[in-house]
Amino acid sequence: MAEDKHNLYERIGGEEGIEKLVTAFYERVLAESDLAPFFEHAPMDRLKTMQKEFFSEALGGPLFFSGRSLRQVHAGKGIQKEHLRRFVEILLTTLEEEMDDFGLTRQDVDQIYSRIAIEADRLTDDVTESG
Repeated sequence: MAEDKHNLYERIGGEEGIEKLVTAFYERVLAESDLAPFFEHAPMDRLKTMQKEFFSEALGGPLFFSGRSLRQVHAGKGIQKEHLRRFVEILLTTLEEEMDDFGLTRQDVDQIYSRIAIEADRLTDDVTESG
């Protein structure tokens, strides 16, 4: 299969596809009343640049995330697991609804979702309870 020789970054459309994904994704995130307040004072151009780097790296592209660790960036912001769960659900919805436009298969969408969801525990302020 020719498709197997390309990584997810190439299959989503490279830099242009990542740009489109980040734009569509943040339109949805900012429309969410539970999530929009987290971005109220955020420099959106910088945030989108960092998100493009993050997605590029996660999908095997040439850009690498150049910011501080995800945990450092998000610490103290009050992000709880339910916020992050909704954030990742929006990513999945965006990928599913734009799947044909991105030229992705269901398997591609599942792989992208899995790669991004792995980072979830690093982003919240939830404290693990101990015995």
